Amino acid sequence: MENDILSKVIEVEKEIQERLREEKEKAHEWLVGVKKEIERDISLQEEQLRESYTRGREDAKTEAEKEAERIVKDAATLAERYRQISDETLEKIVKKHLVKILPAHSTTSPSAEESSGTIP
Repeated sequence: MENDILSKVIEVEKEIQERLREEKEKAHEWLVGVKKEIERDISLQEEQLRESYTRGREDAKTEAEKEAERIVKDAATLAERYRQISDETLEKIVKKHLVKILPAHSTTSPSAEESSGTIP
């Protein structure tokens, strides 16, 4: 009878150990599956980030090109306006500023007209 009880205890213990081994195996398989799923998710997110970065960079490049084009166009328009200023107008502007730069010129030196030889 004692042998029967001892045999039953040993048998139950073996069953428990077998179930524990099976549960550990299932847990390991589950963890491997979860790890693979997480790795797929991370990979997908990395790809999405790369695509987002590429789109952002391309958008920024396009905007920069548009802005550069606008600046060049504005500069060309301004340059054309400056080209249309007559020599006479430019001469007046330069003389006006020379008087400000060289104040002694206006009181003690001959005028710009006298220096150029236009006044006898």
